[in-house]
Amino acid sequence: MTLLSSRARSGTPATRDRSVALILFVLLALVFAPVVGLHIALTTFDAPVVADPGPPDGLAAALAPSKRSRG
Repeated sequence: MTLLSSRARSGTPATRDRSVALILFVLLALVFAPVVGLHIALTTFDAPVVADPGPPDGLAAALAPSKRSRG
């Protein structure tokens, strides 16, 4: 069984191309619409930006201060 028949089709390629383009447009809209919406919401409501993150966590806190080299 093949996806496309070997006979010449009349009128179906334009419809098929249109449906593929519509599906691609819908998928792109589903991906980018939330991103654009979040960006607009953040800029509209002026979300606070953390200026001072505080002391480092994890491995950065465990590292000892570096010693000066001799030389």
